[in-house]
Amino acid sequence: MSSRNPAELSSYAFPEELRVDELLVRPPRHDDVEQIVPAFVDPLVGGEAGLPPFDSATLHAFVDSQLEAMRTAGLLAPYVIEDSQNGELLGGCAMHHLDRTRDVVEIGYWLFVGARGRGVATRVVHALCEHAFAGGINRVEAVVRPANAASIRVLERAGFRAEGVRRGLLRYEGVRVDARLFARLVVD
Repeated sequence: MSSRNPAELSSYAFPEELRVDELLVRPPRHDDVEQIVPAFVDPLVGGEAGLPPFDSATLHAFVDSQLEAMRTAGLLAPYVIEDSQNGELLGGCAMHHLDRTRDVVEIGYWLFVGARGRGVATRVVHALCEHAFAGGINRVEAVVRPANAASIRVLERAGFRAEGVRRGLLRYEGVRVDARLFARLVVD
């Protein structure tokens, strides 16, 4: 927790799953791979989220051999966003780069084009922040390509504030581009 002894590392644990109204945020499973793999190769979806251009075999291998270790180390906890009323996958999100010394975690999110404009991303981002803050995290960060106005609106609606630019941080359309840094603090 943020009020802990400074010599202790944060004990924050990524959520197993979250429920947000009709939305279920849960870890990806093998039976999700064929539905989500297009996001990893569609520049309108995965390109904005910085997703690597993984194919089905690579995603299956990741679920089998890397997911749990990365989650345990605080490096990456990916999720899919499912409409629990009809089982439709709407997109995904992740919590990553957990800094147990500073009580900081970064989040990311993406939606299939058909799921946009319904408040899904904003509600999920807000819920991820609330979980993090309840678990002792002091600061939640997100980075966005400066031209991604829709993603910036999501963060602003979820209470994030712009803080600056991280030069050359993201890969977009095969080149390195700048990223705007946004953050929300537990006291915001």
